[in-house]
Amino acid sequence: MEIYEKIRHLHEHENLSQLSIAKILGISRNTVKRYFNGSHVPWEREGTSGRTKYVITDDVLDFIKECLTEDETENIKKQKHTAKRIYDRLVAEKGFTGGESTIREIVAELKAKQSKVFIPLSYDQGEAIQVDWGEATVYYAINQYH
Repeated sequence: MEIYEKIRHLHEHENLSQLSIAKILGISRNTVKRYFNGSHVPWEREGTSGRTKYVITDDVLDFIKECLTEDETENIKKQKHTAKRIYDRLVAEKGFTGGESTIREIVAELKAKQSKVFIPLSYDQGEAIQVDWGEATVYYAINQYH
């Protein structure tokens, strides 16, 4: 804000060139050029680039979801699909040309949405009883001397 005001002052009141202002203030000539005629002001932000975060087809998204549900049904902890493994499979099986970071981000979002659901058991006193059944082997000494 302060630099903008200095540039505008030096241009309007002292009639200095862009190069002179850049040397006096010790800043880039590109910065001076940006603020020189007043059409660009620092307190107004430029809009977003309009670029979408990533473009993923439904086929790719379904494949990722399928991999994650496969992990849930098989319940094998050591062989779950990592984002890297899903990306490698997408490239090999579907000819995916996007970036690995895109797949990592989507997998993270989908895993965050899949929260574990449980219903806590709560009973009034005396309403129910819970027993854990198990098996145990007990060795005890028999007294030979009655």
